[in-house]
Amino acid sequence: MKIKNIVTILFGAFLLASCAPAAKAVSTSTPQSEPPATESIRSNWNMYTSELFLVTLKYPAYWEINNEGYAIYSGRDGFFQISASSISGFTAKEMCENDIQVNNSGKVNNYGTNPTMEILQVDNQPACLVLPSDGQPQSKRGISFLVVEYPKSEAGHTRLLQFFADKNHIRDFISTLKFVR
Repeated sequence: MKIKNIVTILFGAFLLASCAPAAKAVSTSTPQSEPPATESIRSNWNMYTSELFLVTLKYPAYWEINNEGYAIYSGRDGFFQISASSISGFTAKEMCENDIQVNNSGKVNNYGTNPTMEILQVDNQPACLVLPSDGQPQSKRGISFLVVEYPKSEAGHTRLLQFFADKNHIRDFISTLKFVR
């Protein structure tokens, strides 16, 4: 319950811009005992598939879903949440820059005092990643923010996949995230 409360608070501002309801998830293996937090991608990870968000990715098999209003998978060593938006009119890079600007304004402190932004490609799509600084509050659980532009625009607007995850797993998620085309 504590995890839900923390994540709910973190994502409240972002959910206002979100157009999508909870995701439909399909698990392809049975839960297993929890390995160390330093685990990298392994063949025993489950495949998450969302027909709503049109993505697939792998996540630790021992994580559980909380579908009470959000599609949040989590375990004691991390979490991820997916949403999508086409309301803002931002590109992926602009969305990350805006998120850092709001963070640095003092209105919120999701990423600490000196977050970093990386421009990258995810499944051949423009993307950016906001990583927290060392000063990030512990209550934020190492939250990182990935924004990826969908392959096709929606009524002339760029549709953005917004992906929140802990910093220890975010790169594993990035390496397995694929758009369903």
